[in-house]
Amino acid sequence: MTLLFLLIAAAAGVVVLLYEKRLREENIAMLQNYVTQVIQDNTLSTDQKMRKIMDLFIENRFKIENLENDTLIVSRREFSVGAALLWLAVGGVGFLVYLAYYFLKKPETLRIYLQTGHIYAE
Repeated sequence: MTLLFLLIAAAAGVVVLLYEKRLREENIAMLQNYVTQVIQDNTLSTDQKMRKIMDLFIENRFKIENLENDTLIVSRREFSVGAALLWLAVGGVGFLVYLAYYFLKKPETLRIYLQTGHIYAE
């Protein structure tokens, strides 16, 4: 019974991990679309555009790391349910390993080029 539970957790972990990856890509595309629209809006001043873009990332739980020239760098640490399920399938102890990994891992960083609106994940 326990082995069956661990196999189901592993299968669910793979499915959820793939779904999270697709969601992450879609979210970055939506962010990029919004940033491009703000940059192309001629009714806003440069400061207003910058404020709207920064507010967007703050509302989406990103931390503003740096603003240099025409590049905004933001980061955020994401908890992955799929990875947690995969680690849980290692026998329960693996979940504790994932929690340690989560707190020690480097946050996901995005580089936003403010002239073009392109967003690159690092």
